[in-house]
Amino acid sequence: MITKLPEPALEIVEQLSKDETMTKTQDEIKKSLSSSSQKSIRYAIRRLLENGIIYRVPNLMDMRSVSYRLAQPSELSIAHEKLSKEVFQDILDAMTFDGTLDSDYQTIADKN
Repeated sequence: MITKLPEPALEIVEQLSKDETMTKTQDEIKKSLSSSSQKSIRYAIRRLLENGIIYRVPNLMDMRSVSYRLAQPSELSIAHEKLSKEVFQDILDAMTFDGTLDSDYQTIADKN
């Protein structure tokens, strides 16, 4: 069970939740998190991927590049089993935008 995520992980979740398409490339994430090193961002992305919090989205126009998206509510409920309650709540808090959480994600938060 995961009890802690790397420092920039919650910032990445927050950035993805603010984006209308909910997808960003690693370069876009790096630009939005200029205070974090490239190495720590890569590590945070890897941990988020391993735990089912974000997913890879291939770029069909350029297969060398990839974007990342937040897990859908059904996928996130599965990821919940791998995480401690504190970490899961931190993720939901990072996804909260303007004091509100998307209703589908709110359902998962209520179950927590």
